[in-house]
Amino acid sequence: MKKLFTLIFSLSLLVSCNVNNKSKENDENPLSPNDSIRFISQRHLQNQKLEDYNLKTEEQWDSLNTVSHKKVLHKKGKVHSDIRTFGWHLYSNGSSYKNYNFSMLWGLSYFSYALQPETGSYKSIHQWKTTSLIDSAKAKGCKVFFSVSNFGRKNNTTFLRNQKAQKTLIDSLSSLLALRSADGINIDFEGVPKKDKEYFTKFIIEISKSLKQDNPNYMVSLCLYAIDWNDIFDINAIDPYIDFYTLMGYDYYGSFSKTTGPVTPFKKSKKFGNGLETSVNYYKNKGVHFNKLIVGLPYYGAEWYTKKPEIGAVVTRFKSHPRYQSIRELYIDSLKIPIQFDPKSSSSYLIVKDNNKEYRQIFFEDVKSLSIKYDWIKNNKIGGVGIWALGYDDGYSELWDLLTEKFSK
Repeated sequence: MKKLFTLIFSLSLLVSCNVNNKSKENDENPLSPNDSIRFISQRHLQNQKLEDYNLKTEEQWDSLNTVSHKKVLHKKGKVHSDIRTFGWHLYSNGSSYKNYNFSMLWGLSYFSYALQPETGSYKSIHQWKTTSLIDSAKAKGCKVFFSVSNFGRKNNTTFLRNQKAQKTLIDSLSSLLALRSADGINIDFEGVPKKDKEYFTKFIIEISKSLKQDNPNYMVSLCLYAIDWNDIFDINAIDPYIDFYTLMGYDYYGSFSKTTGPVTPFKKSKKFGNGLETSVNYYKNKGVHFNKLIVGLPYYGAEWYTKKPEIGAVVTRFKSHPRYQSIRELYIDSLKIPIQFDPKSSSSYLIVKDNNKEYRQIFFEDVKSLSIKYDWIKNNKIGGVGIWALGYDDGYSELWDLLTEKFSK
């Protein structure tokens, strides 16, 4: 009973605002431009929640998230030299990295340098200076990057129109990268207004030129939205300064959705609209070469309340973005809810009947759905696959083993 309570409490960390709460903090929406004022990414949403917790150590985050320290056995393998397997380690995942299979990661990014937009300094860098994650990764030949994040229209406008703040950020990052002998940065600016496109382009070029002047081996990477509705990314201008792109191939459905649907639908369909294939082709047409593209996929799901059990049903309210670990432990292992699969979107889902005559629908990625998307990435010779976020499957080995099966030498 205590374990069940802990699981439910952990899930509540990711509970969002009600679907009717229309956020104006973000522009981009991979579903429909008409819904743009409603869209807020899981990363942004989670960042808002985690800021309420004043936790300072990995041990404190471990306690809150019930991180398992039981050793997980992985299939043996080493990532193939032709593929870039990449993941983000979110600071709130504590020491879950002790169960990472670093041999199957080309690189990872520590999330994050939380930008103070008025000054360019950081609100927090969490455990960047001290975490053993970096040493463990480098010991296995895994490259280490530092994410720099900024969320929301106002915050981005404030920062992008302040050259002094940009200089402070660049100087600060240069010192922090050198401190941990890191390999570069991953830029995650979400909610950049269309009016700031030129400022954003100039910033990307300047930070790349400055960091590479400090160390020519530094790599600069950029997070791309599932669909760039506001045409923020001037690929032709920035491409010479970007070593690789990380596509956020998720949040096609989420807290903003009026109907239930897959977090990452694969192909475009009448039922679920645009999908991962649409996004990749969009950036290909914009000038992103496949060998520089890492397609990020979610290790979390989306959960809503509905009145009807059919997928695509009208949402009565959004519940949360549960981790893969929580979905496995609470719904599949404990409650024995059968996994269902939607072939149109190549996504897995669960239907839970509540006592109050409501249903819960949970869409998520698992071995079956990820296998289809991984094979597509390989067959199209796309540069790599990304994981948001490492540690969301803590205590389970099957997603790591799938990486080994699909991408090892």
